[in-house]
Amino acid sequence: MPTFNDLKEATDVFFKRHWDKSSHTQPYEWVANWPWRGSVPHHDKAGVYALIDGEGEIVYVGLGASRGGGLYKEHGISRRLLSHVITTDTAKGRGNYKPKPKWQGVVDIAAIGFSPNFSYLAPALEDYLIGELEPKRNKVKKKGT
Repeated sequence: MPTFNDLKEATDVFFKRHWDKSSHTQPYEWVANWPWRGSVPHHDKAGVYALIDGEGEIVYVGLGASRGGGLYKEHGISRRLLSHVITTDTAKGRGNYKPKPKWQGVVDIAAIGFSPNFSYLAPALEDYLIGELEPKRNKVKKKGT
């Protein structure tokens, strides 16, 4: 049962392997505890998101890396979540969200967003985390195949 702490630890390992320490910038960090209203974490970036259930288990890791355009350029995470994971909570009004029926039981969404110069790392991080954490709702490739 992978938890948010496991997610952060696996991400740390990924960055130790793939982050240029001479760049003088820090690797990106996860944001969680979204209150289901307003913008999703890192809504304006391309990146990776994790869906967390009521037991604190990471049940799915996904990629939101759309380049978008116009006013929503680089809004990959929010576009992906709005398309596949969340919907407006009409009982609470505009700007409030809830999981789509397929994702009932998800109580939190965590995300890590990348600036445009580093967004190419998002697909690699997603693939790495799925392989390491094996979230139950992801189709996991067998290691070594």
